[in-house]
Amino acid sequence: MGKLSIRRHADRDAAEAHYLDAVDRAAPGVPPLIAARREAKWQEALSGGGPILAAEADALGCSLQSVIDSVTAARSGWCESESAREAARIRAKTRIRHADTPADMHRAYTDYQAALEAAFSCEER
Repeated sequence: MGKLSIRRHADRDAAEAHYLDAVDRAAPGVPPLIAARREAKWQEALSGGGPILAAEADALGCSLQSVIDSVTAARSGWCESESAREAARIRAKTRIRHADTPADMHRAYTDYQAALEAAFSCEER
């Protein structure tokens, strides 16, 4: 049987701050270098091409337009999944702010974690 740890907070405000911070720490993030590269590719795609996309097309042996289409599709998919994750984060934080007890806050946080795990398991398929 697993052990249940109980965390005690000085008061309701301390519990709220703890769980709000936990939600933000649990939110998935893209490493800065990858985020910068994705943004650079997106900006090149918007302008019809550039050195990064040209190099990618050359490396893949396909047309520049194919790479632009791929970047555009990837950006669209990312925006959809990111908006769903952000909505889940905001819902969790709202539930925490309106919770009556630390146990309710914890439940909101664990529900958020479960939603993230479900979202990532769907993306991996």
